[in-house]
Amino acid sequence: MITTRSILTLLSIALVALLAACGGGTASNSSPTPTTEAPPTRTPRPTVAANPAATAAPTTATEPTAAAGGVTERPPVTSTETDFTALGNVQVEMKINGLLKTEGQADEPIKLTFLEIWLQNGNRSLTIESDSPDTGFSRLIYIQIGDQAYQYVESGTDRNCLNMTGSDMFAGSILTPDSLIGDLNDARLAERGVQVNGFTTDRYTFNLTEQTLGYQGQANGEIWVSSNPAVVVRHIGELTGTITDNALDESGAPLPLPGALSNLRWEYNVTKLPGNATITLPEVCAQQQATGADIPLPPNVSNQLRMGNLISFETTESAANIAAFYRTEMAAKGWKAGEEVEYGGTFQLSFTKDGRSAAITISTADNKTTVIILLSSS
Repeated sequence: MITTRSILTLLSIALVALLAACGGGTASNSSPTPTTEAPPTRTPRPTVAANPAATAAPTTATEPTAAAGGVTERPPVTSTETDFTALGNVQVEMKINGLLKTEGQADEPIKLTFLEIWLQNGNRSLTIESDSPDTGFSRLIYIQIGDQAYQYVESGTDRNCLNMTGSDMFAGSILTPDSLIGDLNDARLAERGVQVNGFTTDRYTFNLTEQTLGYQGQANGEIWVSSNPAVVVRHIGELTGTITDNALDESGAPLPLPGALSNLRWEYNVTKLPGNATITLPEVCAQQQATGADIPLPPNVSNQLRMGNLISFETTESAANIAAFYRTEMAAKGWKAGEEVEYGGTFQLSFTKDGRSAAITISTADNKTTVIILLSSS
């Protein structure tokens, strides 16, 4: 199974492992680099009573302080580690692009898009798209629908779908603005009551100069923060720096790092989705599910997996009981029994239906029975 860290390769290890230390730098007095995005529409901030759907209470790290000119300024909520289910159905998108520079080598372009959907019913999806070379994929999608987890990989003309039951596809690190620059306690209030992505927000600017062991660089940009509910709604910026230290990969082996990160730009947005929003399986995954829809499964199975025309699972039932189950249940589903072989406690059953074949192998080891079902066209 492809993991989030493995598909991000050099980018995730370099940025998540090293640049997370870039937070906590001191804010300078210079203005952030101007951005080319169209300015958000500015409207008066509504009262709390005008926003009855908001349920999350605002959180603050410190008491409000008086800013210049008598305006009360409260440090922004800058963490993107948010339980978005409190907002209803939500979409979270982050785009990142730039260059990795290594002395003596051609610049390596970065272009990644992360699109995560959180639904109130617990279903989730994460789509990662890459135009960067050497990632080994162009699109990767993790999907969780009920107890069914899917991993879809699109690479060139190849389309593959892995389906598992009871697995968590969302464990591990996902690239966010926090991973790039950390906390922004020194961000400066620029404007109040800005309407962005359907939220009423306060806009802050930041300009960080950071020099730590193994890294030096500068980041600047803007952040839009809603106080009720407390959530980062929009986050844009640019990072330029030099990596001077070494790193280790997940196995502990030395990892060569680029010497510099040039104009690494990101754009992060949180938007609300309609109440009837659903998550749709990629076509390959949907076809895979349809292909095996008439294959019965016994109760109390574990480690269930589907990939292409292969279905496998484990059970504590004996091999003989599982063989008896398939003789009965496959016939009930319209399958015609074919040749059956038993040797050493292992059963091999075969069935046909409407030009399709199903070969079922049932074996027992270490007090567990493993079932492998291979479907094919006759």
